[in-house]
Amino acid sequence: MRPPNPLGAGSLLLGLLLTCFGMVILAGAILRETPPFWLNAGGYPVALRDWVRLGFYPGLGVYFLLQGGYFISGFKLLRQNIPSGAILLLASVFNGMLSAVILTVVIWNNVANLLQGLPLHSHAP
Repeated sequence: MRPPNPLGAGSLLLGLLLTCFGMVILAGAILRETPPFWLNAGGYPVALRDWVRLGFYPGLGVYFLLQGGYFISGFKLLRQNIPSGAILLLASVFNGMLSAVILTVVIWNNVANLLQGLPLHSHAP
């Protein structure tokens, strides 16, 4: 008989928290690449603009580090036949897809700027 798995609910909660953090980073990526956001045309709070300007890339780095940690932890737990490893692996796979979307949003604007002859990180309308 297999002992109860105390890590199952915690793994699910950690996976959901990582996904929520990824959604916040995705929202920051979308706002970062939206010209009206920087021109104060949409009535965005100054604190939000400061977070996007100063905290987006550190947050993105933390998100990638956490995602790598989830993948490694899930793989190690699964190799030890602990079922919660599968939950962490699934969370890291889903968050990997979310990371691809985030990077697409961030890179697409820069490529479009270069094709239009604008500076790399230009947010001009």
